[in-house]
Amino acid sequence: MEEEDEYRRKERLALLVIVVLASLAVASLLVAFSYYCYIRNKVAKRFENHKGFGNEDKGAFSNLQVASSKGLQVFTFKQLHSATGGFSKSNVVGKGGFGLVYRGVLHDGRKVAIKFMDEAGKQGAEEFKMEVELLSRLCSPYLLALLGYCSDNNHKLLVYEFMANGGLQEHLYPGSGPNAPSMKLDWETRLRIALEAAKGLEYLHEHISPPVIHRDFKSSNILLDKYFHAKVSDFGLAKLGSDKAGGYVSTRGQYSMKEVIQVAAIAAMCVQPEADYRPLMADVVQSLVPLVKIHRSTSKVGSSSSFHATKSPTPQSSKARQVEDMHKLSP
Repeated sequence: MEEEDEYRRKERLALLVIVVLASLAVASLLVAFSYYCYIRNKVAKRFENHKGFGNEDKGAFSNLQVASSKGLQVFTFKQLHSATGGFSKSNVVGKGGFGLVYRGVLHDGRKVAIKFMDEAGKQGAEEFKMEVELLSRLCSPYLLALLGYCSDNNHKLLVYEFMANGGLQEHLYPGSGPNAPSMKLDWETRLRIALEAAKGLEYLHEHISPPVIHRDFKSSNILLDKYFHAKVSDFGLAKLGSDKAGGYVSTRGQYSMKEVIQVAAIAAMCVQPEADYRPLMADVVQSLVPLVKIHRSTSKVGSSSSFHATKSPTPQSSKARQVEDMHKLSP
């Protein structure tokens, strides 16, 4: 009798184990199916966001989802001709492959920068259209604001907010001409400029759907206002991205060597050949924030204006490891 009771007890226990295991298997299948539905729904939404963007040559930015949008003012050629003193050479503040940039004053007293696009055929027309259609839908304190434009016959001009201190490149590599910068950038200002430029790219990469890839990010396209706050400019070569997750300037007795190496390491990670090995702009921003905020009154000052390059970081096998490395760079 006891043997029979023991047998039944073991039988009930085995049945209980089977029921528990079966329940866990069903629960696992439900979780996997729910995750599959979530991913499928997410991919479907991203696909919808990409509709209408297949033909980039048409500048199809009408569905771009951003925080807000602003209307642009349409100027006549006569208005901008008057604002620049007849496009006087004395008002030229910049020059690029697109043409000249003039300093101007509108009839309401606003100071502006006016880009006069050269007649460069189809490519010039596409860059003009790209800037107008894209910047009319973007709104960030870290991007140069487009105020309006002029498309009068063969004349194509873009009107931007005026940046009193010009391009970052002019301060990093000052010349000896009359337009040479009158002051050098200290280390703290350079750090802040790097952070604000990174925030501009973070906005383009992660706050817009689909994201925007600048494709021409360089020091001459980082402009500085009268307080040396930075804004990213020149979106003529920008493309929609995938939703898939000259003189020598000495900076000697004025920066921390540790911070220089940290910034250099961040930059080295950003230019890895493989896209998967590069950090997200959000991680770049988080790594730069503490460097800007840190109180440097007691920090050790570098004894040299240059340093030896550190060994390039080894490509990581996952984003998680890379993000961890980025945060290790912070103080």
